[in-house]
Amino acid sequence: MTAGNGMALFQGAFEFLWVAFAPIAIGTVAVGLGVTLLQAWLHWNDVSLSFVPKLILVIGVLVLGWWAFVQDFVHWFHMLSQIVV
Repeated sequence: MTAGNGMALFQGAFEFLWVAFAPIAIGTVAVGLGVTLLQAWLHWNDVSLSFVPKLILVIGVLVLGWWAFVQDFVHWFHMLSQIVV
């Protein structure tokens, strides 16, 4: 294998990894930013939520976050299997 072929192989693998990991990274940043903005807005406007609605909101965010993570992980695993096979 020449140096040119090795570099092309590395770039191809890097592109597959980028496609696989980008949704997880973007999803993590989006969920974190959304939760942070929601908390800042609630604090800034002195919104006093009772315990139960706040708990429901947090559980909803966690469930949606985990669902998005699982979907991205399935996509990542599929992309990884295409690299290996």
